Amino acid sequence: MKVWKLIPLLFIVFICSCGKENKKQESLTYKHKLVVYATDEFRKSGLEHSIIPDFQKKHNCQLEVILFRNTAELSKAVKNRDNYGKYDLAIGIDNSFAFSETLAVNFVPPESFDKELLIQETVFDPYLRFIPYAYSNLSLVYNTSLVKNPPQSFGELQDAKYLSQIAICDPQTSGLGRSMLFWSVALFGTQGYEHLWKSLRKNIYKTYSNYNEALETLKRGECSFIIGYNTTPAFLQELDPLNRNFEVSMLKEGSFQYIEAIGIHRGTKKSSLCNKFVDYFLSSEAQKMVIYKLGMFPANRKTLLPMHFSAIPFISYSVNDRLSQATIQEQINAWLDFWERLFGYQVAKGL
Repeated sequence: MKVWKLIPLLFIVFICSCGKENKKQESLTYKHKLVVYATDEFRKSGLEHSIIPDFQKKHNCQLEVILFRNTAELSKAVKNRDNYGKYDLAIGIDNSFAFSETLAVNFVPPESFDKELLIQETVFDPYLRFIPYAYSNLSLVYNTSLVKNPPQSFGELQDAKYLSQIAICDPQTSGLGRSMLFWSVALFGTQGYEHLWKSLRKNIYKTYSNYNEALETLKRGECSFIIGYNTTPAFLQELDPLNRNFEVSMLKEGSFQYIEAIGIHRGTKKSSLCNKFVDYFLSSEAQKMVIYKLGMFPANRKTLLPMHFSAIPFISYSVNDRLSQATIQEQINAWLDFWERLFGYQVAKGL
């Protein structure tokens, strides 16, 4: 057969294949769409991939996730008036940034949500403009191959034998870091917290912009301690049952509860779909992924905990209520200015 006779046949094949491709594209087209603001951790942890596809399939709804490097940048985007009405949900705002940046005014409570589903200690906004989905208590996480008898108090942690051995998170950018700062103020007051950090300064190895960077430093043995989640050792053991290199010391002065939440944007025009996503995100099925991806407790009290999480002692003594929201809003700039003067020079560059 001559080549010129093949041209019509090839044209028909091309048209048919294009038709099939268009049908394939149509099958991936969703009827609805939600725009979600979130921190990078939502994607890097694997939580996004673990829960988003199932919701999209069930509700014929695309979720466009717009990521921000850290909690500070997410908060800035939420407060930016130019973004009003441009997104529907925000994921990853913690209780420390919610209070200090006065973020609740940008969100509305769900139209219908069973508050009894939540562990009550995690509800930091009584109006549920922020719905908690994950939490942990702050503690001293240490490498057991480097430390046999860890400090039991902030007083012991100041000992010179721990010179340059503690990794911490930056309260300028990190929700955990800001919670750590609030923890120190709640324990030692608006004057005593300065004395504490000045005394600890010699023992601080580096300051990190997020918790994962600090944790990787601990894993590599570059430092002996990090101030982090009391759930971290259990999380690492769930990923690898043979990993018994990390433990926590719950410092005797009392703990501080770190809580992450989801919020429905006040400017959304898709409140019904937003409510469906909140219900889905807080379901036991999705909450299991909070454990395995974020390494924290789920806020849904009916979620079945895996073995190592079940063994974590219940922490009843948290000092969050020692700091009022009014005090936080009045003093936050002074606290962060002090921190910048003391530690701003040593923030580690990202991995």
